[in-house]
Amino acid sequence: MTSKLLGAVLAGGEGRRFGGPKADVPVDGVSMVGRAVATLREVVREVVVVSSRPVDPMGAGIIPDQTPDAGPLGGLEAALLQAAVSGHEGVLLLACDLPLVGPELLTAVGSALGEAQAAAPARAGGAGGIEPLCAVYHVDVLSVVQEHLKSPDRSLHALFHAVGGRVIPASELGSSPTHALLNVNTSQDLRRAEAALAGGEDH
Repeated sequence: MTSKLLGAVLAGGEGRRFGGPKADVPVDGVSMVGRAVATLREVVREVVVVSSRPVDPMGAGIIPDQTPDAGPLGGLEAALLQAAVSGHEGVLLLACDLPLVGPELLTAVGSALGEAQAAAPARAGGAGGIEPLCAVYHVDVLSVVQEHLKSPDRSLHALFHAVGGRVIPASELGSSPTHALLNVNTSQDLRRAEAALAGGEDH
């Protein structure tokens, strides 16, 4: 467990494809936000939930976006501001709708920063794909985040490439299964996540 990183759960999305906000939706009996908070608590000492919507933070602190309607980039900004104030070196970010991410994978991600400004796991299938919603960001990227919030492209992918983020190869992610980065965007995704958890395949 590390005290260098602030754990931050992104839980403020509108869930347009899902049909509404997802944070309080249960997956295998536990809300998505609750599952993310519990997983982060196994890896870092302090966890916050970033949301401008009413959610149950499951005992974690809750902080609102500083830049309204800016999506995940706005959530990362709020988390980095909190990390800077509280003396953390960076933020271990986890979106609440990645319910199959477990402590082993998060530990590997949190340990991968090194001299880089950001690090994110490679997605299955290669082709340069990463998962920036399960990633670690150094507090020094805050100024770049704030610049990107003024630009037309507010994606975390654009930010990641702008700061020269490190792609973490699958070989460094332990025994986490390839489906661990399943993002629950639809009811079908939710059923897939439930099935995986029922089979004890979360890592």
